[in-house]
Amino acid sequence: MGDNLLVLANSSLELVPEELWKGKQVISSANKKNKKPGQILLDVSLHGWDMNALKDRESRGRPDIVHQCLIEAMDSPAYLDGYLDVIVELRNAAGLLHFKRGVRLPRNYDQFKGLMEQVLTNGRAPLDNEPLIWVEKVNLNAFLNENGYSVYVLEQGGKSFSAISFPSGKLAFVVGAFQKGKIPSETLRLGPKVSLYDGRLTANAAVSLIACLIFLKTKSSIKID
Repeated sequence: MGDNLLVLANSSLELVPEELWKGKQVISSANKKNKKPGQILLDVSLHGWDMNALKDRESRGRPDIVHQCLIEAMDSPAYLDGYLDVIVELRNAAGLLHFKRGVRLPRNYDQFKGLMEQVLTNGRAPLDNEPLIWVEKVNLNAFLNENGYSVYVLEQGGKSFSAISFPSGKLAFVVGAFQKGKIPSETLRLGPKVSLYDGRLTANAAVSLIACLIFLKTKSSIKID
C-alpha cells in the first residue's frame, strides 16, 4: 500500500444474504445466471420487493455505486501515477477487497457484477493464477492501524477540508459507498470527520474530489505539514 489510501466503507456490495434465498425475484435472477441465490449480487433494481423486510435496506443492494466509485478512482491521475490506492470494505465484517495495481475493471456494469460475484464467492479472481482481486479477512480498523494510516472520514458537517493541516506520512480517506443511511458509528470512530462541500455529495463525486486533491497535493504547491 502507498501513502494515500481511499477506503470505500460499508459498501453496498454483497452476495444475496441467506434470508432472501427463497425470494421470488432472487430465485428468478439466479436461475437466469444458472447460479445459486447465494452466488449473485444483491441488487435493489432486481430484488427490490424481496428486500422490503431486509435490515438496513436503504443502504444495501447498490453495487453500481461501488462500480462508479472504483472506475472514478482508478481513472484518476493520482491512481495511475501510483499516489493513490483503493480498497473496499465489505458489509457485515466480511473483509476488505483489494486490487492489484494495474488491474482493469470492466466498464460494463453487468460484466462488473459477474466479476464481483466470482470474487465474493471464491475469495479471489482469477482462481488459477496470481489473484488480481482478492478478499482479505480483516477488520478495517485493524488494517488501518497495522499499516500506520492517519484516518479521515468524509462526512457532511465535518471540519472543512481546507481548514485541516494534514500530517505527513500515510493518509487514509474514508468514503461511504452506499446510497442512503448514516455511516456506521464504528466507521465514524476511525478518525476525524472532514467535509469537502457544504451540501450533500454522491459517493463518486467525493471520490473524484479526493483523487484530484491528492494528485494536486503531490504534484504542486499544496503543502502537507
